[in-house]
Amino acid sequence: MTENILKLIKPADIITLLNALLGFASVIMTARGMVEEALVLILLAVIADGADGAFARYSGTGVLGANLDSLADVISFGVAPAAAAFIFLSSLGSPAWAFSGFFLICGVLRLARFNVSGKKDGFEGIPITSGGFIVALFLLAGDHVPYAGYVFPLLLVILSLLMVSTIGYPKLRTPLLLAPMGILLLADIAFFYLGYADTVKLVSSLLFALTFVYILSPAGRRLYDRSKRAG
Repeated sequence: MTENILKLIKPADIITLLNALLGFASVIMTARGMVEEALVLILLAVIADGADGAFARYSGTGVLGANLDSLADVISFGVAPAAAAFIFLSSLGSPAWAFSGFFLICGVLRLARFNVSGKKDGFEGIPITSGGFIVALFLLAGDHVPYAGYVFPLLLVILSLLMVSTIGYPKLRTPLLLAPMGILLLADIAFFYLGYADTVKLVSSLLFALTFVYILSPAGRRLYDRSKRAG
């Protein structure tokens, strides 16, 4: 007999569902033309995604946990950033569909591979959370990024390919690394709702740079090792 769904939901799952709702709200905001508000909701979803993992380690997980997390991540870090990316690139016409759709497909494939691989000690390819986070930060940084209209399609392709790559990434749980990023993220969200648009662009640019360095570091090290062996 199938167990009541309410009995299967654990406290950490409630935070995961909040993550999904934030992603859904982001898509609605984008559809209404409120793209910056939509991007900030993705940043809030990043916090919820981190919080549900931390809470699960503290209180335990249920049978729904992993699958529920992936389904929420598809909405918040796949569909939501892809929708915002499409709006940003809409002047390109059909290529806007191609770039944003490619990002979404690679994100879905990355999550599916993670679910069946059972790998727990690290990540194979960048997490979709990181991909969506970087997209949101880039678009929030706005004119702080030179030639953003030309750089953004290339960024989407790089992130998409890295998500489905076999490059290994460690799970970052060191407080000395996470605390500054968390403080900057909370500050970025606070500055947005307080109306400090220029400060939001500045902090988003800084967060983007820090996150992108982490994203590229294993790939750069792998390419360096290959060139060294070839030489």
